[in-house]
Amino acid sequence: MNKIKFIMIVTILLILIAGVWECKDTVTGGNLSTIVFPASNVSYSKVQQLFNAGCGGQSNACHGPDTFTMNKFSLDSYDHLMFGDIKVVLPKNPDASLLILTVEGKSTSKMPPSGQPQLNDNQKTGLRQWVKEGADGGS
Repeated sequence: MNKIKFIMIVTILLILIAGVWECKDTVTGGNLSTIVFPASNVSYSKVQQLFNAGCGGQSNACHGPDTFTMNKFSLDSYDHLMFGDIKVVLPKNPDASLLILTVEGKSTSKMPPSGQPQLNDNQKTGLRQWVKEGADGGS
């Protein structure tokens, strides 16, 4: 019985290590500093541009297309962001939207994680404004 438990624990650890190893969640997949949000009328294309800079746009990104099948959540498309199993955006309610709370550091987890380039104030405000305006998926 102990041998079976040991094999199960080793297997689980290997799966976890492989998952972390594959994660390439850096906000350097694009040029983050060039992404500037307008004060109002924020389009989803601008939001997706920010996500594509690293956290969700690339294959094998931590919140990229490969994660939707397993986690039912990713940042690679509007549909995956809005209609996945994890509801992170509540249109017109940025104060209750996990996406906003997380990027603003008001949640138990903060994104981007420590050690990664952080979003600037304009980008955080732009995401907040997009949610406040209804989180529309049009361009």
